[in-house]
Amino acid sequence: MIRKALLLLVFAALPVSGQIAGQVPVRSIDPADRDFSDLMPMVQAIGKARVVQLGEATHGDGATFLAKARLIRFLHEVMGFDVIAWEAGIADVPWLDEALRAGLPSAEAAKRALYDAWQNREVMATLDAVRESQGTGRPITIVGFDCRVSRPQVRAELYPKRIFDFFDRLDPALISKKEREDFTAMSLGLVPADYYARPGLRSYNRELPKRLVETIDRRRDELLVRYPPREIDYVRQTLVSFLAMDRALGPGDRTPFENGYTRDTAMAENLLWWLNGPLKDRKVIVWAHNYHVMNDFYFAVPEEMRKSGQGPMGRFLKEALGPDLYTIGFTAFSGASLDPETNGPAPVKPGDLETQLHGLKRPWLFLPTPRKPVSASFYFNEPGEAIDWSRVYDGVFFLEEQKPATPL
Repeated sequence: MIRKALLLLVFAALPVSGQIAGQVPVRSIDPADRDFSDLMPMVQAIGKARVVQLGEATHGDGATFLAKARLIRFLHEVMGFDVIAWEAGIADVPWLDEALRAGLPSAEAAKRALYDAWQNREVMATLDAVRESQGTGRPITIVGFDCRVSRPQVRAELYPKRIFDFFDRLDPALISKKEREDFTAMSLGLVPADYYARPGLRSYNRELPKRLVETIDRRRDELLVRYPPREIDYVRQTLVSFLAMDRALGPGDRTPFENGYTRDTAMAENLLWWLNGPLKDRKVIVWAHNYHVMNDFYFAVPEEMRKSGQGPMGRFLKEALGPDLYTIGFTAFSGASLDPETNGPAPVKPGDLETQLHGLKRPWLFLPTPRKPVSASFYFNEPGEAIDWSRVYDGVFFLEEQKPATPL
């Protein structure tokens, strides 16, 4: 009751400017700053939600990565969150989690699962926090939810070997030499950029992963003699995810996602599998792009598009989780992020929301998402149309200045 009363006093004292109310000044985005008094109003804002999504306008926002690292420490130490679900391959992240549990340097661990865009010093602050937590009473676990297999080595070697080793303990003759080659070729080939660069029919052996899923279901009792239930369920889901990526990309003779089933749909299915299954009793932080975590479309869409099952991952999560989900979009007024394609700066172009927040003369702010329609630069730092952003994000983390991430 004392904490609640203090929080109410904090909110009552917050400044109100123009059409934006409830700003919470943030003192620091330094991950080493463990005085969380400035972030305490977020306890009331997040409430009882057991899933908090942290977005980012681009994958090169160094200042945002530092802010997220500090927020993750706060959510872990103050609010009891102990899982990070990362926008990285569901098949890759166990190697990252294993490396951090073993105390390996964060930069080495990152190479095992994270996309190149997150191979930077600012992101390492979060991985450092995960590694340090292993010696506490509440260690942080990392899982992945992307349907893509993230890293080239995992696509070429580690994931196929994991599948082959798993089924070989059941029956070494279950997968032939030719089928092993087929599976590896499919694992190597399911890369969206390759589909755009080299259009053409992909005649993969799609029946093989389907048969392996069916084998798990049909021979589960035999597998239980060899593996714990969680491992069986996980391997099955990676195969389901593998097929989902193929479904989203299509056969290759037309544009990926043209059938209405998208990578975001598949990522939502993976994340809900985690949340409703292995992580059903855990509090989870989601790390992903601002687009993926959106609670709804950020633009007007035809009804048939909405019914087709398209949209950002967060839309499906919000429909399934309701108030159990709290989503924070990140945005900035000035500066630049790192363009991962050119390794050069990508300047921020503020919208009306960022311009209004700039007028408050605070380097960092957290606030409930304004309901009044306004343009904002949540999507790759480019101003979008004026909408009611409160249907897209529950809260906003504002940075006065963005800074490019520092590659390792």
